[in-house]
Amino acid sequence: MKSILTIAALTVLLGGVAVATLQGANNGDLTQGAFPNRVPHSVALPTGSQGIDQRVTELSADLLLPKDADIDFKNGETGQDLYRDNGTMQHREVYYKQLPGKPKQLKWQASIGLDGVTYMDDTAFWPDGSRQRVGNRQADGSYLILTYFAGGQTEQSRSIIGADGKGLFQRIVRDNGKLAYLGQKTKDGIEETTYSEDGHKLKYSMRNFSTKRKTEFYPNSDDPKSDIIEDSFNYTTISYAPGGKIIEKYLVQNSSLTVFHYENGVPKYMQYWLRTNTAEAVKGAPSVWQLYSIAVIDDQEKEHWKLWFKTGDKVTTLVPSFTYESLDGLPTEKSHSVKVSYYTDAGCLREEIWQDAQFGKEVKKIMYPQDRGCSTIPLPADMLKPMPADAPVKKIPAPEPHEP
Repeated sequence: MKSILTIAALTVLLGGVAVATLQGANNGDLTQGAFPNRVPHSVALPTGSQGIDQRVTELSADLLLPKDADIDFKNGETGQDLYRDNGTMQHREVYYKQLPGKPKQLKWQASIGLDGVTYMDDTAFWPDGSRQRVGNRQADGSYLILTYFAGGQTEQSRSIIGADGKGLFQRIVRDNGKLAYLGQKTKDGIEETTYSEDGHKLKYSMRNFSTKRKTEFYPNSDDPKSDIIEDSFNYTTISYAPGGKIIEKYLVQNSSLTVFHYENGVPKYMQYWLRTNTAEAVKGAPSVWQLYSIAVIDDQEKEHWKLWFKTGDKVTTLVPSFTYESLDGLPTEKSHSVKVSYYTDAGCLREEIWQDAQFGKEVKKIMYPQDRGCSTIPLPADMLKPMPADAPVKKIPAPEPHEP
């Protein structure tokens, strides 16, 4: 299936018919210079890449400019080019290979602009003579292309190519009338959506100068299954349950990974992981991740309680370092009453400090002498979910089907 990023190629091979590149009549000329006096016809044998056996051009009365040309293609089809008095291409026709006892059938025709290069309109036909595609140059310089199913009555695709040759819009339907593909250039970038046989969304992608996005959907549903967004600094993957509620969200930033866990579509807690072997991972080694912090979050993903763990090469178990806790129900970044707790290298409570804001003035402080025993914090087992084996820690290629 062609995408909006490839329909521009239709300006070169309009309709997929056997069309030779617009060329001068003397390309591969066997008669020019062969005799003292030129004959009124020129015979050319173009390169094999053009699919042409030979091209016989009738010259103007002064033998300087082409007048018309008959073309024999290697696949048995034939064609004819007509030129203006100034030698520029005006019209081209291509005919199917003629069958014994059957009239010659037009396969494709096109009108060329005054510059002899720009297509102004073209029409392709099925072998039975019904239309297969119609193309027209629009007032703004863009080119509108319509294709039809066999019989020439039902539209199959509608495409618009900009004056600069880049795809602007494409819509393709299946023979059952269901939408198969929709691609368009919008203010956000190039957007593409593919659909299943029954018309449900299969995949959506968007890309622009700085952002790529790819969404996949559950079978036989328009509910998203995953959503991946990649920009210059962040790489976000969101997974959904059937029905559209978020399960988890991953945010990759350089050497860190933040995982937001949801319950019944509502944010519950967050994990923050650090990659401890970034230099080796860049060279292709498997990433090694260490849990750095966990937090209770609200429905806006704002932290209300957060625990930092001790990290480093020698740290092999989860040992608390310090915690922040909001005491007034607000996120810690906006709270007017916060408790900060610090722990020793052994994980024992060392001191508690009450503050009038997250980084505000100290209100109260309690010290815990270590010679009187060790008070530890119970780690919330439900928030210590291990890093999944398939964590999206590597950037994906550009959204399918093609790079911009």
